[in-house]
Amino acid sequence: MPAYLELKDKFGNAMRFGNGGDIWFPPFPMIKDYRQHIKELRHLELRPDDVILTGFPKTGSHWHHEILHMLLAGSPEFVRKPEAKEFLDFSPKDELLPPDHPRVLFTHFRYHHLPLQVWEKKVKVVYLTRNPKDTWVSFYNHVHGHTGVLAYDASWNQYFETMMDMGYYYGDWFDYVLDWEAKLSADKELNFIISSFEDLKLDPVGQIEKLDKFLGLNRGRELCERIAEACKFTNMKAVKDAQMPSEMKGKIWKENAPGFYRKGEVGDWKNWFTVAQNEAFDALYEKRMAGSQLTFRYV
Repeated sequence: MPAYLELKDKFGNAMRFGNGGDIWFPPFPMIKDYRQHIKELRHLELRPDDVILTGFPKTGSHWHHEILHMLLAGSPEFVRKPEAKEFLDFSPKDELLPPDHPRVLFTHFRYHHLPLQVWEKKVKVVYLTRNPKDTWVSFYNHVHGHTGVLAYDASWNQYFETMMDMGYYYGDWFDYVLDWEAKLSADKELNFIISSFEDLKLDPVGQIEKLDKFLGLNRGRELCERIAEACKFTNMKAVKDAQMPSEMKGKIWKENAPGFYRKGEVGDWKNWFTVAQNEAFDALYEKRMAGSQLTFRYV
């Protein structure tokens, strides 16, 4: 079985996926067998004080990862971390950080792929949400900015149709969020909080205080204010971009690509969606999300 599948969208653009069976991974080269990788991570050894951070791509994973680490450390200082070794989707099981200290393990897995010890040890889970229009725009700029097998060289209009028809990495957006909504509603054992991109943008201190309370750390408002300041988009982008070696940037990003941190705004979708695309999306949303209780803020 090949490490990744190469397909063509209806416009002829190459799409490459890690073959995880019921999950389409980005074709990360470190994973040789994605189906086996999922099985191994189901039995990952966790600590009761680990934190699992999950959600659809481009819903604020890196932003929350920094905030949660600062809360755990009790400090607003950026510390260089081996982030890949906390990214469950990216690193083989034996290359992840060992459970010697509390970790913030992040992923884009669906509910049924989470490690079993999440329930056994009552590990806290932070599930991220973001309005789908901004999510899709951010996701487009992310995959279009990549080089090599990670790149998707479609135009925005082509990408939009692909997302409407079938989705991209991690599958169809509607299937993804509806599955999480149903599972979180039914699961009375999972220890979780939902954190939205828009809430963190609108009231960063208040949202960080909620995360602090959920983690049971009680760091206090002053530290939450300092973390909010440190993790303002412009501040965080400057620090994180500086931390990435220039030779690494050239290996995974095209020249002038925004990288992991682009704008961090709410409402940028208006600069991308045409009137016709917005109407088509709204019609599909109304059909696919009938019966859902999810709500999103678009401005």
